[in-house]
Amino acid sequence: MPAVSGIIDDMDIARFPHTLILPIDPGHWAPPARVAQVDGIDFAPKTELHVTLIGSRLGHELHSVLEPRYLRQQLDRAFAAQDWQYTRSGPILLLERHAHEANTAAADAPQQRSIIELIDLPAMQPFHQALGRLLGRQLPVPPPHVTLYTAGDPRGIGLPDPARLRALGRTLRLPI
Repeated sequence: MPAVSGIIDDMDIARFPHTLILPIDPGHWAPPARVAQVDGIDFAPKTELHVTLIGSRLGHELHSVLEPRYLRQQLDRAFAAQDWQYTRSGPILLLERHAHEANTAAADAPQQRSIIELIDLPAMQPFHQALGRLLGRQLPVPPPHVTLYTAGDPRGIGLPDPARLRALGRTLRLPI
């Protein structure tokens, strides 16, 4: 069960895209080494692995409603209160969505695709509960996962909640 220690150095949620990631040590989990092919489509391997703790929409909201220094203090506190150990638990999923579903492109834009692995990250729930307290509402807990490959958009596909995962994902059989 790999551990992550200390506060994330790149925790500058004040800069676009207002995200917060938990880097994965390549000594514990190396990025994929080669292209994967699924359904005749080539997927580019990610060069670094991470877990997105705060996605761009939530990060933007936090940044919009809270003073930056206060936000940083609260994020530091919420992050430090957790044990950021994770377990690779699988499964491997293929996520697919048309770019226009993300409100980023025309209706005929190509699909965005990602191959992810779900992980067990118990700290995700209490961390998002702390964020919800900052906003005065309950937040959904994003499914903890690591994006391994992408096709169509190297940034991957955001998963703010389990419903989005169910809507976009399907299980892949190994090997990919």
